[in-house]
Formats: sequence, structure tokens, C-alpha cells
Amino acid sequence: MKHYLYFEATLALYLLTVITFIFFFAGVFVTISLWRRGKAKSLYHKVSPAAIIKAFVVNVILQGQIIKFSFIRWFMHFCIFIGFIGLLALTAWEAFLADIIPADSELVRIFFNNGGNYVLDVWGEVFGVMLLTGLIIAIMRRYVFKVAQLDTILKDTVSITLLTIISLSGFIAEAFRLMAAEGSPGLYYSFAGLAFAKIFAAVGIPILDYKLFVWIHGLFAMFFIAIIPFSKMWHAFASPIEILLDASEKQGKHEAEVAAHYSLSRG
Repeated sequence: MKHYLYFEATLALYLLTVITFIFFFAGVFVTISLWRRGKAKSLYHKVSPAAIIKAFVVNVILQGQIIKFSFIRWFMHFCIFIGFIGLLALTAWEAFLADIIPADSELVRIFFNNGGNYVLDVWGEVFGVMLLTGLIIAIMRRYVFKVAQLDTILKDTVSITLLTIISLSGFIAEAFRLMAAEGSPGLYYSFAGLAFAKIFAAVGIPILDYKLFVWIHGLFAMFFIAIIPFSKMWHAFASPIEILLDASEKQGKHEAEVAAHYSLSRG
């Protein structure tokens, strides 16, 4: 079966992926171990599923804890977080279907045949545009307008630079692939990549091998994932965990206070 990602999964790619996630999870283990040492023990151990679900939707997915401070700051964080996580999840899902699930399975037929692949194309474009939009805002705020309350350090610059390279190299690879496949059906589903392709064609950029840029995109993405636990981007993963635990803790504290009040009133 042809690999849906338009890029053949080689042994080198598999090995690099494994190495990437070994570094990632090792970093996560070290970081969480250090975090737990400095965190006070909980007084309320009962987990509140309702509080966790609410916090996950409002403060993790919708980034509601930021919007009360600044709409543009919220929009930037929302685009970068959802764009990056969405692309990561989509790539993992496509790789799972293309390389692990049997080619004749119903799930593969749904997503890779009869137009199902176009759904994946559209979502890939949506997440990619979100990520690039958020990065453009971040770059403008930090390096052009130099917003006063922002203290830009090396970690900020490294994270923004890597994410920008990942985002642009992905669209460049897509543009060259579409330029080489001109006239094929369904090109307009990759609307952002098609826009890049038209710009390249208009300014006279020749068609290059898109696989080179896929490798650039992939290598930078894997390097970025490997260093996430040690980078500024770690807060995008650690903050949701903290938010969910705090929400459950606050709910546990509230329930304990209610129970204590009820006990005193009865006594």
C-alpha cells in the first residue's frame, strides 16, 4: 500500500522516532521527579472527575485561564497549543493507519480511500495554519513590538525558532509536492500548501524534491519533541497537568469544608 503521508517510512525514520521518544520520556520523568520534590503533599486525595473534565475543557482545550488577561495573548496561545498538538496527533494517527493497521482493514479504507484522505488533508491544513498564525503573533509581540511585560530569554527564542522552521518547512514540502502533482484531483483540500505553491510558481521558484523538505521538517520536529521537557514549551504540557490537579484539589477542599460545616451544624 502507498504510504498516505506521501513519504516512505524507512528504517532510519523509525529509529530516529524511537530515539526521539526515549529522550522525551526520559526528560519527562526527570522533570516530573524534580517537580514532585518541590510540591507540597495533597490534603485532599479524593479525585473529582467532574472538576477535572471541566478544567480540561475550559482551561486546557479552550485556554480559558488566559483570555481574562488578554484576547490576543489567548488567541496566540490557543493557536500554538492546538495547532502543535493537533498536528502531532494527526501525524501519529496517519502513521498508525499507514504502518501498523493492515492495509485491507475497514479503518484504513475509511480514511485512505473514497475521499477519506481529504478529511485528513483539511485538518492538517487547519492545524498547520493555526500553528503558523500563533507563531507570527508571538514573533510580532516579542521581536517587533517588544511588548513590555514579555521577558524574552534564550529558551523563548529557541522554541519559537524551531516551531517556525517546523511550520514553514511543512508548508514548503507540501507546496513542492502539490506543484509536482499539478492537475491531480483534490489538490484544493490542501488549501494552505496550495497557496504556497501558487506563490512559488508566481515568483518563478522551480519545483524541488519535496522529500528533502519532509526530512528537514521531520528532523526538526523530532529534535523539538526530544527537548520539550527541557524547553520553554514544557509549560504547554505541564500546565494542563497542574490545572487538572489543582481543579480536583480545590473541589476536594470544597467538599471537605462542606462536610466539616455539616458535621458542626449537626453537633
